[in-house]
Amino acid sequence: MKNIAVLALTFLLLTSCKSTNQNSKTNSVFDSDVKKIVSAMTLREKIGQVLLVNFRFFDVNEWNFPHGDLIEYEDINGKKYNVVAVDRLNNTITTAIKKYHIGNIILFAENFNSTKSAVNLISNMQITATHSGNLPLIISVDQEGGRVNRFFQTTVFPPAAVIGMTEKPVLAFTEGQFLAEQCTTFGINLDFAPVCDVNSNPENPVIGDRSFSSVPKTAALFSAELSKGLRSKNVIACAKHFPGHGDTDTDSHLGLPIIKKSKSQWNLCEAVPFKKIISENIPVIMSAHIQYPALDSSKIKAEKTGRMIVRPATLSKKILTDLLRGELGFEGVICTDALDMRAISKNFTESQAVIEALNAGADMLCNPIQIISQKDLLRLEDLYQKIELAVKDGSLSEARLTEAAMRIVQLKKDYGILSAIYTLPTKEDISNTQKILSDKKYANFKNSIIKK
Repeated sequence: MKNIAVLALTFLLLTSCKSTNQNSKTNSVFDSDVKKIVSAMTLREKIGQVLLVNFRFFDVNEWNFPHGDLIEYEDINGKKYNVVAVDRLNNTITTAIKKYHIGNIILFAENFNSTKSAVNLISNMQITATHSGNLPLIISVDQEGGRVNRFFQTTVFPPAAVIGMTEKPVLAFTEGQFLAEQCTTFGINLDFAPVCDVNSNPENPVIGDRSFSSVPKTAALFSAELSKGLRSKNVIACAKHFPGHGDTDTDSHLGLPIIKKSKSQWNLCEAVPFKKIISENIPVIMSAHIQYPALDSSKIKAEKTGRMIVRPATLSKKILTDLLRGELGFEGVICTDALDMRAISKNFTESQAVIEALNAGADMLCNPIQIISQKDLLRLEDLYQKIELAVKDGSLSEARLTEAAMRIVQLKKDYGILSAIYTLPTKEDISNTQKILSDKKYANFKNSIIKK
């Protein structure tokens, strides 16, 4: 990062402190030091700041460390590899973070084979970023409880539906606090929770008991409480999946769902939890890879297939900018669901998905590219070049990219990520993490819900 950005970051480290429950910022009211940091960034640094990447697997032929069982991995083009779970950094991952100024990382269960390795991995990611002159990272995870659970060194809480049936919203708040404690002890600062979807379709293969309720007001109340619990412990919460994934009969990991409801029906159902949680300043909202013609019936040519299809919400300016920001007034970070899910990757190239999502109003782009071997750095380079070309030819404005980077840097400031000091964990740190994860209060909490 250029000297002016380093000076601005130094100013932050000297003057800012951790803050919780921060309001999200609009473009007109970004803090002056945040504007200073982003204005000093190169185009590539801005690109890196909006990417949310994973280092989940790595080609076994290039993994020069001890490893567990081999995993068969199939990429978006159907090619299969023997891979191993990533539990430490290697040269390729380090290069990606340093050279490409990666701003955000998402972790999966494979990264949590042991408490010690996970804490070390996360610490080394932050050290790699900051020691190379880049900003600290948002480190995120899908830790919802129930069946979407990334680490098992601690109590797995009941599914959201079970908590919703208790009719006691305070339990969702407590769960949010406990999830935050578990995330924080690993070094995770963003949890992709709560699920705000209304479970209105019994045939839904992907949401189901991840939703608090089939009743919109109940789903709204419980998801808002879980969000408050997370943020009360200074962990960033993310409401998902806008504009609502509850009434689909297709899993967007495998295909592209369509919802054939009217906008008035949407307002009475799917919109209710999002309106509630936006009114309470949720910092991040994740988009859904779904077609919703009543909200946007425009079509886009999918580069991979050559077909004209109804724009998925993730790539829809009408849904993300006009509806979510304009009508509902959301001012925080819009994050896409994983762009390597089949709903997107079967239809769009990596660069088209990224550029269209940015143009639609997304700020953080989840899993835009898989990096599982050294050769994938060439694909990452190609992605950056295509984004740069889009800026040069005007198909993506640099102002839009700058705004997206600004929102993310503001979020990092609001939650104390910029001002934190990152060091390698000591034996005492590891021991403390293990102690926190094994706290009996989590099991007692789970058991009290199951008995209800």
